[in-house]
Amino acid sequence: MHNTAQNAYSGLAAQYHLHDPAERELLPQGDFDVPLTVTDAMFARNGNLAWDDNSHSGLWGDVILVNGAPWPVMKVQRRVYRFRILNASISRSYNFRLSTRDAVTVVATDGGLLPVTKQVTSWRHAGAERYEVLIDFSKYKAGTSVELQNTSNKNNVDYDYTGKIMRFDVTETPVTITRPDGSPDPTWNRVPTTLVSSDVMALKASQAKKTRRMRLKKNDAGIWTLGDHSWQEIVDSGFTKNVANPALDDVEIWEFENSSGGWFHPVHVHLVDFQILARNGRAPFEYEKGPKDVVYVGEGETVKVLMKFGPHRGRYMIHCHNLPHEDHDMMTQFIVGMAPGEPDVNDPIEAAPCIDDGDTSQDDD
Repeated sequence: MHNTAQNAYSGLAAQYHLHDPAERELLPQGDFDVPLTVTDAMFARNGNLAWDDNSHSGLWGDVILVNGAPWPVMKVQRRVYRFRILNASISRSYNFRLSTRDAVTVVATDGGLLPVTKQVTSWRHAGAERYEVLIDFSKYKAGTSVELQNTSNKNNVDYDYTGKIMRFDVTETPVTITRPDGSPDPTWNRVPTTLVSSDVMALKASQAKKTRRMRLKKNDAGIWTLGDHSWQEIVDSGFTKNVANPALDDVEIWEFENSSGGWFHPVHVHLVDFQILARNGRAPFEYEKGPKDVVYVGEGETVKVLMKFGPHRGRYMIHCHNLPHEDHDMMTQFIVGMAPGEPDVNDPIEAAPCIDDGDTSQDDD
């Protein structure tokens, strides 16, 4: 607590990729399935990372890093590539677009594949959100350079070069149309339209047993709160206070309201994936019509999400993924399938205790 932001900023970030038969057939694999972990940083004169979270409001660096490298260049073949884009910045959000203004094809969100692909020319991308996009480089001549750019969003702090992310240089390299095992690669020149359904996207608002409303704000003491609670209040209650207590397998609608002004909040709900129902009373953006676990709640926005609680009972967190906000103190908890005060059978501290096997040759930690 209170140090998550600086710990994450000071460390390394990586992606863990999941595969299944459907996406292996539908989407590029191997060298053409590329992680892009985007962060920003500020550097001191001696090259060390500098830290300033602006009184817990956020950190915005003037250098953009992709997979740890500043403004990198990637050589690409004239074929379809899949990019798994993670915003791992401490506070910054991005508004991505290609320098050519061509559309990209969104195929997946935080929790998996969209039911159908969506073509967009730009998309807003907050901390911890994941979007998978296809870019078809076959439309460009060899020698063409295509930049991934950032037009930013309200309530960021931007600098001379934070509008640039990275560059793709299209080469004359013969296009790879087979997979490593020698079999044909059906994805090298194909952008699919229909993908796969999911339980999350099949949920209907009519299934919801309850609607809960949570306000995101900074209180009079200068503490960030979520649902009128700070994390310190949860701690002081002995972890009994909560903003919601759905039964196992209940379906609910949660409404996040950000009317306090001056900030955006990427809200991350643990345990579940959810479907975005509405943004300010209108349909969600095309690119976010897939299973999500982080939702961008911009200044003056109210967002409704639909979720089913399971498969586990226990206590779970909701927090802002602007990490200085989370640290001070924009985090709360909900309980699933438990009565107030009931011991949590899935408590991470007690669920898997260390077993003393009598071996003193090494630590059992």
